[in-house]
Amino acid sequence: MPQYEYQGINSSGKATKGVVNSDNLQGAKSQLRRDGIFPSQILETNSRASESDKQGLAFRHFFKRVSTEDLSICTRQLATLVSAHVPLVDALSGLVEQIENEKLRAAISKVKSDVNEGFAFYKALSRFPDIFSELYCNMVAAGESSGALDIVLVRLADFLEYQDRLKKKVTAALIYPTLMLAIGFIVVMFIFTLVIPQIASIFEDARQTLPLITEIILNISSFLVSYWWAVIFVMILIAESIRRFLGSEFGKTWWDDKKLKLPVFGEMIRMIAVSRFTKTLATLLKSGVPLLGSLGIVKAVVSNRTISRAIEQATTDLTEGQNISNPLKKSGQFPPLMTHMINVGEKTGELEQMLEKVAEHYEDRVNAKVQNLTALLEPILIIGMAGIVLVIVLSIVLPLLQLNNAAL
Repeated sequence: MPQYEYQGINSSGKATKGVVNSDNLQGAKSQLRRDGIFPSQILETNSRASESDKQGLAFRHFFKRVSTEDLSICTRQLATLVSAHVPLVDALSGLVEQIENEKLRAAISKVKSDVNEGFAFYKALSRFPDIFSELYCNMVAAGESSGALDIVLVRLADFLEYQDRLKKKVTAALIYPTLMLAIGFIVVMFIFTLVIPQIASIFEDARQTLPLITEIILNISSFLVSYWWAVIFVMILIAESIRRFLGSEFGKTWWDDKKLKLPVFGEMIRMIAVSRFTKTLATLLKSGVPLLGSLGIVKAVVSNRTISRAIEQATTDLTEGQNISNPLKKSGQFPPLMTHMINVGEKTGELEQMLEKVAEHYEDRVNAKVQNLTALLEPILIIGMAGIVLVIVLSIVLPLLQLNNAAL
């Protein structure tokens, strides 16, 4: 519990000072007044830390990220405490002691202080938008207003675990191809800059006409050795130009549209967006968030501007009296199976259940797609690397065979 040092006047009119323990500054002031002390100055003891310590802590918090896994574990623990009828402030106090992530622990500690001072839980959370998303805060608000905060927290934990699981599967599938490409690039650069220049001297001494493939390889090697700095500069320039373009509004919109049209990957990106959309919408609706409000929140979860625009248009049509399935189908951005099942859910009054079934279906399809893609990429990369090595070997072997024949 924080400690506060104070200076003030007691009930006898004499100057006094000391230390008081309290959850927050307001609580410390209230306790002193109850004791008949009127504070003229009150300061948290740990706020006397040196300026360099404060800057170091702020620096660590800036670079320390709160992962989806960290947040899901925290939410699950809080749901367990609230379900056990532990008061919210006490539950948050217990949670602070269990969290390992510094940034998340500091945020929860501040949230606890705000709640203790009378703030609504969701408003205290909304002060940390980089940790607690609009989705998270709106679901908590719905849980507080309906008196079912424990149930909402459980659903939030389930949803965050689902998001984390999906992200890890996609990331794991991309690690192996990325690693192979990086190793392959390093090996090829090593051959071109160190191995081939040694062999080139042999061909220069022979003074014979070299095969075209050998001439090309030797010229590439010579260029890389002489102008490696220019190659690095151009690569950095291209990477920075791409980063700036994709960071602009036009670039983001253009790339989001093109991603959905990519061969092989486009279909998987669309399925991930659909899975996120349906799972998030089902979670919000089950938590008591109105449909229009849920659609306004969920359009940001899909992380694709093209699909977000389709959801936004569907929201506009919905306010004009239409059901949600028709405008989604009209946009052409959503699979027919999804819109059909949503239509059935609207007619039967089981929209949340249908949305969850759609999310499970497309999550399974994403898993299968990722496995197939991983299995396909491995032989493609191996064949590609073997092809590059074969070209290099042929460029060296062919002139050596010519030299051998000439000697005979």
